[in-house]
Amino acid sequence: MPFTIVENITARQVRGGDVFVLHGHKRVADGPAWPNGRRTVHIRFQGGGDAYIRANYPLTVTRTVATA
Repeated sequence: MPFTIVENITARQVRGGDVFVLHGHKRVADGPAWPNGRRTVHIRFQGGGDAYIRANYPLTVTRTVATA
């Protein structure tokens, strides 16, 4: 049975399905954050759109985790 957890991470640690608020808007990551140079990551959003943000930008995410 899956459950949700809340974690404080940096943008480089975003995984697909993570839910977070970015610039005042609720976003859901479509996949993992991809490096774009040394200090920036590219994150695509479910439903369209994307963002290029600092890799060390702090985010609070909600993740759904499956139990073994």
